[in-house]
Amino acid sequence: FITNQRGHLHRYITEYVLLRYLPESMVKRAAAGELSLEGKPEKREVTILFTDLVGFTTLTRSLGAEATAEILDKFLGGVADAAHQLGGTVDKFVGDCVMVVFGAPESMTLAQQTDRAVQLGFRINEVIAQLPQQHSLSARVGINTGEAVVGNFGSKTRSDYTVIGHAVNLAARLESASTPGRILVGPETVVHLPARWIREPYK
Repeated sequence: FITNQRGHLHRYITEYVLLRYLPESMVKRAAAGELSLEGKPEKREVTILFTDLVGFTTLTRSLGAEATAEILDKFLGGVADAAHQLGGTVDKFVGDCVMVVFGAPESMTLAQQTDRAVQLGFRINEVIAQLPQQHSLSARVGINTGEAVVGNFGSKTRSDYTVIGHAVNLAARLESASTPGRILVGPETVVHLPARWIREPYK
């Protein structure tokens, strides 16, 4: 009975708790007893996507708390599900903003990173289409590729697996400068983006 209960607890922690906070690949390694959180952060070439809802802050003033939470939950959940399907890692939610990383912790080529990030950008528009249309919501998307420091940052009592560096900051600025319904990508992303994507210079 004790062994059986431990098995249920182990499964609950790995499948229902850790998956909410860690990338799926890290959870699988944790379940297999292969995950170590003590390693030092490392430099890696990654592709970062930022997205957020346009006008959502203003909209929240006219919506009640429950309606606001419902819309936000659908948006964040839809973006996270799409990111996971494409092999991306949801780094964090900040209000109505989502940061997704391609290339960490799971390695992939730069062509794969940029291609999947752009795919996610267009899937975000599909997520928006599922939200209540009376609010006329839209989303900005910015993508950048470059070297960043990847790993666990924090203390022994609280830490986050995240990505930091200039490449991340630029991705966030590209998102702010983007226009709804389109995807603004950085120069390094353009270099590695597969030729099947049509690209246009912006400003």
